[in-house]
Amino acid sequence: MIRAATFALMLLAACRPEDPATEVLVTVDTTLGVPCALDTLRFEIAGQGDPLVEEIPITAADLPGSVTLLPGEGLTDATVTVTGLRDGLALASASDSVRFDDQQSVELRFVLDRTCMPGPCPAVGTGGFIGLPEPVAREGCGEQRYASVPSTFAIRDACGLSATPARVLISSDEAEVSSPLVPPMPFPFSFYGTRVDQLWVGTNGYIGFGATAPNALISAVGAPRSLGEDGFAAAGVLPFWDDLKTGPQGVCLVVSGEMPNRLLWITWKEACFTSGAPCGNAAQGRLTFSVALEETTNRVYVGYPEMTATVPNVDRAKGAFATIGVTNKAAKGCSAAMCTSEGTCADGVTPCGYTEFSSRRIVDPFPVVELRPR
Repeated sequence: MIRAATFALMLLAACRPEDPATEVLVTVDTTLGVPCALDTLRFEIAGQGDPLVEEIPITAADLPGSVTLLPGEGLTDATVTVTGLRDGLALASASDSVRFDDQQSVELRFVLDRTCMPGPCPAVGTGGFIGLPEPVAREGCGEQRYASVPSTFAIRDACGLSATPARVLISSDEAEVSSPLVPPMPFPFSFYGTRVDQLWVGTNGYIGFGATAPNALISAVGAPRSLGEDGFAAAGVLPFWDDLKTGPQGVCLVVSGEMPNRLLWITWKEACFTSGAPCGNAAQGRLTFSVALEETTNRVYVGYPEMTATVPNVDRAKGAFATIGVTNKAAKGCSAAMCTSEGTCADGVTPCGYTEFSSRRIVDPFPVVELRPR
């Protein structure tokens, strides 16, 4: 039989006796986001007799952390498996064997990273325990901010990813609709540290997150503007916020990949600038742009397969009147002029409450924009 201390108790490891009993300390850290990617650790200890299984909920502050294993009579070896869970499902695991040495405190160290998905991967080391290791670099959950970074991510057109994509807002103007998918957000995804259960799609080139529609129509908030100003009041992603109408193919939604690496693709297909006529006239523009939401990393990608128009909208199709970025529902920390691409104000500490790639300026050519939670 093996007895394990709780996670919290092991944070008091410095108080242990100078002459330790026979024990193994299992230390755990992860490069994945906590608690957005991993929210629980499961410890499974197999040796003599029935295996021990214990699940411990975790927060970011709990890692790195340790549990202590004390052997029952006659036990010399054990196999330890640590599994990171999200919503009760296994995401990553690591496993290795260890020997109990008399009057020794031995550390078995695990780091759950992408090589452990699904795993198991081996321990990163075994040795004498001195203290908890330094934390490893970890993916953020974006509780406070998102950073805009260069990206080589390949943007796809959701309307072409499936023979039967979900379609909404066909030939529509000034409208917002909820996700047609079941569930509306088809995999666990966090945005600014909040779990997304419902999303909304707007004709004017944005998606909103929350139980209610973002109400960011031109009739409600006026013309699109910088995210540093009042106007777009919801949490959301704005790949091309402008006064738009959708074309005959509307907006397509498709999920690709397998858990834990799924992507939700959302594409405005051949939209145009609002006028009295349906989309199709070259002067109104031919605008195809996409958002991708990535499982586990909670990253957001936006890209622009086709953004063209003739006079008088040549520059408008390049973003001259549009806003591109992500925003939280929280109060703004500073104006756009003071907000950096890291999502912090000029002091490097205060969160802006949004990250703006561009607003009302020409972008030519459009890059793929990656917005990474910090």
